[in-house]
Amino acid sequence: MHSTTSGKPLDVIALLDAAPSNRFTASVVVLCALVALLDGYDTLAISYAAPVIAAEWSMPKEAFGPIFAATFLGAAAGAALFGMLADRYGRRPTIILATAMFGVFALLTPLSRDLASLLVIRGLTGIGLGGALANVIALVAEYAPARSRATLVSSMYAAFPLGGVFGGPLSAYLIQQHGWQAVFVVGGAAPLVLVFFLVLALPESVRYLVVRAAPAVRVVALLRRAAPHASVSSGDRFVVAEGSAARLPLTAVFSGAYLRPTALLCLASFITQMVIAFVITWMPMLLKDAGLPLGRAIVTAATFSLGGIVGSLLLARIIDTTHSYRPLVAMYVASAFVIALIGFCTFSAPALFAVVGLAGIAIVGSQVNLSAYSTTVYPTQIRTTGVGWITGVGRVGAIAGALVGTVFLSAGFALHAQYVIAGVPALLAALAVAFARPRGQYSQMVGIQRNTSPASATRPYGNDT
Repeated sequence: MHSTTSGKPLDVIALLDAAPSNRFTASVVVLCALVALLDGYDTLAISYAAPVIAAEWSMPKEAFGPIFAATFLGAAAGAALFGMLADRYGRRPTIILATAMFGVFALLTPLSRDLASLLVIRGLTGIGLGGALANVIALVAEYAPARSRATLVSSMYAAFPLGGVFGGPLSAYLIQQHGWQAVFVVGGAAPLVLVFFLVLALPESVRYLVVRAAPAVRVVALLRRAAPHASVSSGDRFVVAEGSAARLPLTAVFSGAYLRPTALLCLASFITQMVIAFVITWMPMLLKDAGLPLGRAIVTAATFSLGGIVGSLLLARIIDTTHSYRPLVAMYVASAFVIALIGFCTFSAPALFAVVGLAGIAIVGSQVNLSAYSTTVYPTQIRTTGVGWITGVGRVGAIAGALVGTVFLSAGFALHAQYVIAGVPALLAALAVAFARPRGQYSQMVGIQRNTSPASATRPYGNDT
């Protein structure tokens, strides 16, 4: 868990936590946010294009449930697979590979000519989407100081719903001017351009390098950029002072002290993404069927993503200010009620925009901060495996959410009934987060320090044990 050089031991986590805000850390957040932005665009692209594809191919709208699900199924596999690859080979190469993968297969989507080929291509696209998102969350968490970890991780992750915000109006324009294929040409070309910049500028996690006993010169080079005021040299012995973990990350994540939080956070992630997937993937089609023009239905769905950005940043700021993740529980409860209102508001465009935006604030804000929360559970050796599995199980929930729409339509449920039923599971997610650890250990999970020593004051929460 340390480099092989001799000399004074220096805790890399303490150095990063003590570092002031700087351009290097900001660049890591920005590069990862760009990955998340394009990830969000490509995840929702099929939802925006689906009504047009269904009409062009003379397909019933219910048939798109498996298509939506294929994207999320691939993302579930990608989050778990690329999470384990990152713990073995590093965050940087894994992020680059996953980004290139979803770019290539998004670019190939217009070659689809039937349901089967579209399903396969969307599944392969999803593998890259899931792998990229899980790893940018981990990389930002490993560079972010504890005092602002929730804010930085959530700010980066907020770019994911931002992809939907830009993607809605852009997709509406592209479909009108160039056809549905243009949505995926843009969605594929942009990530491949970004890969070039990632190769040039994305750093490896310095914590990962220390844990993997990389040469001290590599660690020093990164620390001088991430913590420029720290006095470090290649003669120092670098350590990561956090909880130890088994040599097999997957075994560690699902055993011992990590079993309970892993299980409950996986449950919360499953429910959250199930609800989000139903709301966001089916909304353009459901609202169009309710009488809204396609363009307005797409823009309304984008409002959900816009609310998600506001909710992500607002909740993260509250968490950093209160040094507690308890507000996350309250936000889940609120999301259950506001989602239930969506189906009752189609009578008024302003009311619909407002309630959809509030739903995004509540449930997407909860999802983003749940991901930030999960990074505090695991030490560096197993962090991307743990976060990857939580994200991956969430993607399985998204598969369920995509298929739920097919079930609702086949059963003939009214629009308001669909959204009422969709909101209820958020209450269970609130309970899962609340009981992820016994009450006496809750503050330890978020790292709140009960003593008032100077040492504890430097790391008010967000420790890695």
